[in-house]
Amino acid sequence: MEILVLLAVVVIIGALLGGKSFGGTVRKGCGFLIMLLILGVIAIAIFYYSRTDTEGQEAISTTENSTNYIAKENCSTYSKPDIESTSEGSLEIGKNYFVKDNDKFNYFYEITFQNGVKLFVRKECLERK
Repeated sequence: MEILVLLAVVVIIGALLGGKSFGGTVRKGCGFLIMLLILGVIAIAIFYYSRTDTEGQEAISTTENSTNYIAKENCSTYSKPDIESTSEGSLEIGKNYFVKDNDKFNYFYEITFQNGVKLFVRKECLERK
């Protein structure tokens, strides 16, 4: 049954694309579906690799006022200095992170990564090195 539905979709798409014979209609319909599949895979790959996930990113020191901290646990990072904001990933335990202004927020540190992304982590998750 699914094969017949797929064939009908291929024939309809091929006819809409201007297939002159049954073979031309099937060829154009299959070509369109293959191109659609390829574009979908490319779009998913771009979306997957463009996420702002902190795994594998190294924190950078941006000024001489930066303080070196180490992660005590695998802590969640947030897009805003608010526990209700979206979680953007997590910090790796034992890894070094640089905090530019440790008194800027009451309960969060702001960490800037090499790709320019700024994320926030709860102060209790980091300890001064």
